[in-house]
Amino acid sequence: MKAATFAATLAVGAAALVGSPAAADTWSAAYGATIVATYSDGHAVKVFVEPDHTYTIVPASGEAIHGTWADNGSQSCFSITSPAAYAGGAPVCLPQKEYQVGDGFDGQDATGAFHGVITAGR
Repeated sequence: MKAATFAATLAVGAAALVGSPAAADTWSAAYGATIVATYSDGHAVKVFVEPDHTYTIVPASGEAIHGTWADNGSQSCFSITSPAAYAGGAPVCLPQKEYQVGDGFDGQDATGAFHGVITAGR
């Protein structure tokens, strides 16, 4: 499944602004929002980022993929935890910044390049 490696996709490349210690949570604008990640082959997935540092990817098939995300000081990295068939792969890491609704970013995972956009609402 192509969506499996969008560890968030967001899942999830982005601008290179690094968050400061006093900054708001990296992905707080995505809580209650939807990240739509469109791959270079045209397929898209929806990613839902949560404040407890988890996320869910929902591909067109509807089979949810779950994972966790963490900031490491310069990047936000997304790792798949279930289903087991997709868990344990390389995380997808994006530049750490205070993302806002409307922000777009580019990234790549094992299935290909994608462009993500944070959109208001679920």
